[in-house]
Amino acid sequence: MKVGMTLLAALLLCPVLSLMADSISLKDGNVLKGDVINDGPDGVLIEYFVTSTIKVQKLVAKDEIAMISVTPSDEKAFQDLGSLATPQTVLDTSLHDQLIEKKIPEYLKQYPYSRHLTELREDLRSLEAERARLRQGDRRIDGAWIEAAKIEADPYQFGAKIQFAEMKDQMQARDSIGALKAYELLEKKYPASDVIPDAVDAALNEINLLQGRIGLANANFDIFEKRRQKTLAKARADQAKELRDAMEKDAALAKKAMATAAADGSKFFPVFQNSREALDALQELVTAEKTRLIQLQKTPMREGIAASREASRFLAEGKLKDAQEQLALSQKLWPINIDNTKLKASLEQANKQPSPKS
Repeated sequence: MKVGMTLLAALLLCPVLSLMADSISLKDGNVLKGDVINDGPDGVLIEYFVTSTIKVQKLVAKDEIAMISVTPSDEKAFQDLGSLATPQTVLDTSLHDQLIEKKIPEYLKQYPYSRHLTELREDLRSLEAERARLRQGDRRIDGAWIEAAKIEADPYQFGAKIQFAEMKDQMQARDSIGALKAYELLEKKYPASDVIPDAVDAALNEINLLQGRIGLANANFDIFEKRRQKTLAKARADQAKELRDAMEKDAALAKKAMATAAADGSKFFPVFQNSREALDALQELVTAEKTRLIQLQKTPMREGIAASREASRFLAEGKLKDAQEQLALSQKLWPINIDNTKLKASLEQANKQPSPKS
């Protein structure tokens, strides 16, 4: 399969602007890139983006055009499929289901003459094989496939890896709130896992990003509030009512988000720029959580994990005394490390075994 993008959500949920756009070169030197909708006697109608999110249509007179370049519809449709590469992290079959059951079959049916047919059929076979792996419990994390049997053998550590992968997906999507909620769940379910040190660092980074958004919202709050009040004062009665209704709706949404976060224990909620109460509550939460995470970061977790792994290596080599020393060090550095519990049991069992006869 082709190598490429790793953002699952972007592929499934967002419209894709084709890279192989039509273009109209004008005699004045300007070029319009987008989709030619109609080429008629009155001119050429083209739809194009004037910003990253705003699309407009424009009828260009024939005498203004130097050249028109139109990309075949099958090439545009192929581009709009997006990358068919396997993302670095795959935790369910949603991507594969969309491509296998909908996107690729629709393309093959609509464009049976496309030069991409062989390539797509090969991709389809690869996707089906990967979906079979996912259905049997295999997962792909950070570019590596992990078999279901391995996950079942150590559900705690691999459960933590999967949860951390979900957190990183949210980070990649630039969703700090989603990432911090994922971290909260990770720390709640797997507080003694190997990924915690990296997850704490990542959570602190997201806290800092969120702090920046809150700071900007606070800095602009008074300015926007004055503008709202000025607009209300000048608006007709019906327009003023619509604006007040919108403001009340925003306030209600903020209160609901805060109440939901408090009720389900997720703590974090979105930044509501028009609610001083929500901004203050979120700021208080961010300050407290940052202080807590900085203290947690000071725990020598990585050193404890390294000592635990050394203990495991010594145990495998039959060096029980060395293994016991490294275990004791790991327990001192990071007492809750989940692997220490297993190591302690294994060492006790090994010490009960009779010494080999000389």
